[in-house]
Amino acid sequence: MAASACLAITLGSVSLSLVIGTATPAWLVTMWYPPDEVIEGPPLVPVLGGLLLLGLVNSWMLWEVLRGPAPAAAPMRRAATWLRLLLYADVVWLLIPSFLPGLVETVIGLALWVPALVLFTVVLTGSGRPYRLALLLLGLVEPVTSLVDCLTDDSPLQIFVSPAYKATVMAVGMTASVVTVMLLLAQRRDGRWSRVTLLIGLGTFASAFLVELVDGLTRGGAIESIAEAMDVLYIVWLARTAHELNREPRRKAPLRVPAPVAAVAAVLPLMVVGPEGRPHLTYTWRSDDLMECWTWSEPPRVADIPAHKRERAYMCSVNKSSQQVSDQALLGRGRDACARFAAGEPVRARPALLALLCPEVIGRRHPDLLVSSAQIARQEAEKERIERERSARKARREARKEDALCRDPWPALRTRFQATASYYDWDARPYGIYDAEADTEEGYEAIWDRESIGTLATSGPLALIFTPSQDWATCVTAKALRSAPPPLRHKGWDEVVEADIVSESGRLVMQTLSASKVRFPNLARGGPGRYRLRLYTRPGVDLVLVYPVRRAAW
Repeated sequence: MAASACLAITLGSVSLSLVIGTATPAWLVTMWYPPDEVIEGPPLVPVLGGLLLLGLVNSWMLWEVLRGPAPAAAPMRRAATWLRLLLYADVVWLLIPSFLPGLVETVIGLALWVPALVLFTVVLTGSGRPYRLALLLLGLVEPVTSLVDCLTDDSPLQIFVSPAYKATVMAVGMTASVVTVMLLLAQRRDGRWSRVTLLIGLGTFASAFLVELVDGLTRGGAIESIAEAMDVLYIVWLARTAHELNREPRRKAPLRVPAPVAAVAAVLPLMVVGPEGRPHLTYTWRSDDLMECWTWSEPPRVADIPAHKRERAYMCSVNKSSQQVSDQALLGRGRDACARFAAGEPVRARPALLALLCPEVIGRRHPDLLVSSAQIARQEAEKERIERERSARKARREARKEDALCRDPWPALRTRFQATASYYDWDARPYGIYDAEADTEEGYEAIWDRESIGTLATSGPLALIFTPSQDWATCVTAKALRSAPPPLRHKGWDEVVEADIVSESGRLVMQTLSASKVRFPNLARGGPGRYRLRLYTRPGVDLVLVYPVRRAAW
């Protein structure tokens, strides 16, 4: 009934696709996943023909999978019962679409197939014990390799493959074919399985070759995807193997394992597993492991390398890819140079290299080579800190001298809230007065966005003064007043300008001008509110008066 329903749905979906002019309905029914752009390239009729053929194959597969077991000819042993259960579970796992990560799918597939393979070697009759042992050993090669490949699929080491690795991959592929043939021969020798089951098992080879042939002829696309989906012979072989497992086996002479098969069974696992330890003192520059040898512009410091890796670091530093020199020769030359260096004889090798082999000898004459990179970095940082402090002290001394040369340009206008300092404008940047608790970012951007900026520019809680010169220090005097100052003629000044500034917090501060850290007082003597800022300027002298607007007599 399931096979008939599958066939009927397939015919209906193909008919619907012909009517609406797209292969999407037939693709969803037969392929069991949404289509993508691959179905838009080839013509519609060949694609629907392939999907119809795939629907027929799927219906036949469902009939083979869902039919009940053969009539029992003999009571089944417990191993055979578990084998049938695992085979049916593997069939269900292969039929259900999975969206799990690749590693999880690989682990689940191996958890179903590896126990089934072990039970195969227990259940099969007519084959000798050596033959079944060889079948088990060869059968475990491919699962182990697939798991390792899945675990290391994203590793950067996969970029560098050696000839031995490529030979191992080819050997594993051949092993999978040998295992299939051995398993089918054992099934034939056992006698429980029909000739059709054995032919379907052999057809798994043909399905793989069919996919490769279609791929070569069509260069990918929808036809190749349909050909890959037709690879259902393996599922049918699993189902028929479980279906016919309760038949009566034939008693024949045991099938002995051929000598070449036994040799392959012994050698291939060793190629996959590899040696327990890495070989030592090989040709370093020919090593397959390209991550083991580093390249430095300078020899590494001996204090940065662990003691058990110093010989390797020395060989990686002195080897030449153009010269065929073994590790033994490199180490021998280095130790001989250490002995001559200890005896006071001249050597051509650099002490920094020899320190990797004999640090106690090199350290007597070059103790600096035994210092680690971290210690050198701390020493350099300490030197930079001392130099910065020395420069800062020198700048403060010079600034105090410049401050001492500055005088109040309007001494008659006295107030306790005033200060004078020298200002150097090396970067042609203005100095500013601003509200200490206000956000001046918007005001700063508003000033610089103007088409033209005068000597004094204000915006809300910020005022910028553009009078300093890069050639000499400017003496800046700022005075905070409680009321408007008396009017002053322009005589003696190049420019006198005024502007308003707002202080919501009641604190207007002058930025630090001099390296001597002269502190200006709070220029907002009247508390929060609007203030008037008057600037007198001439070359080398600035006078800034700040007073509240509400008391100004204008």
